[in-house]
Amino acid sequence: MLMDIPFMLEILPRLLRGLLLTLQISLLSLAVGLVFGVLLGVVRVIGPAPVRRLIAGFVFFVRGTPVILHIFGAALLLPKIGLDFSVFWIGFAALTFNTIGYQIEIVRAAIQSIDRGQMEAAAAIGMTRWMAMRDIILPQAARRMIPPLTNELANLVKASSVLSVIAVLEVTKIANSIRAATFKSTEIYIIVAILYFVVVQLLIRGAYYLEQNVFTYRPSGQPVTKTKQATLGN
Repeated sequence: MLMDIPFMLEILPRLLRGLLLTLQISLLSLAVGLVFGVLLGVVRVIGPAPVRRLIAGFVFFVRGTPVILHIFGAALLLPKIGLDFSVFWIGFAALTFNTIGYQIEIVRAAIQSIDRGQMEAAAAIGMTRWMAMRDIILPQAARRMIPPLTNELANLVKASSVLSVIAVLEVTKIANSIRAATFKSTEIYIIVAILYFVVVQLLIRGAYYLEQNVFTYRPSGQPVTKTKQATLGN
């Protein structure tokens, strides 16, 4: 069966507008989730035992329940407590709630992958655990967080498609609306699949660049590579 190329080109701008909203809500959720994820992830490692157990329970709940449950929960519960948000912000709240649970574990795993001896050495020179975490452990752990955080952002982009159930006009919701009006499915979902694929690949490549060139941790005294020596020589 031949594809209706003119129809695909006609609907592409509408799908791109939906993709823009998908990226906005996903990136915003990841950024806000990262703030809470880092704070709670650090507490998960060095905080008081009762607080650590509480955070562990939150992580267990989030990772053990589907994102659609978080979306319906936000849509039903937020208005009942006086927070009458638009569907965009309800979707943002649901995705942020979901991603915080995963980011806490990303931060915890990255922190605990750093040699314990560094924390002990910091304590030996009079640093508190919080000072050592801020100045020594987290800078090293940041680079190790990049790949799983990229994966989490890709998951958020794909999970945002579920927001169509509360009428958020992201790319999947728009695709479903077009399909209902035109009864054409193949062309629509081929474009949607390509858009998701391209976005995820760009995110992966961007994260790889950050990992290799921005968040590279080099202890003082590490030899400069030949490439860098040539660059400095120029």
